[in-house]
Amino acid sequence: MNKSFYNIDDVSQIVGEQKHTIRFWETRISKLKVIRTESGHRLYDYENLLLLKKIKNLLDVQKLTLDGVNDYLSKSKSKNKSLNDNILSDLKDLLGLLKNSR
Repeated sequence: MNKSFYNIDDVSQIVGEQKHTIRFWETRISKLKVIRTESGHRLYDYENLLLLKKIKNLLDVQKLTLDGVNDYLSKSKSKNKSLNDNILSDLKDLLGLLKNSR
């Protein structure tokens, strides 16, 4: 499926969870932000779809609780930010070296 947005029926089939479970996760997982149409229908973008798959994996395979999933996702976000900051710093250093070698 190569769509920009998915409705809850599509997401339910792709993720392999019941619609009511996905709606419940929305209330408990702070990182999961769903777009709503004017009529109130839920729309999920590709990032939401990946996040839902990750949540399902954390719950089913790693046996985390929903609070544990929230903690994991918030910690992984801060790890990614520091990793990105390190990469950015390295790239700036490399750019400076390249400019000086001219």
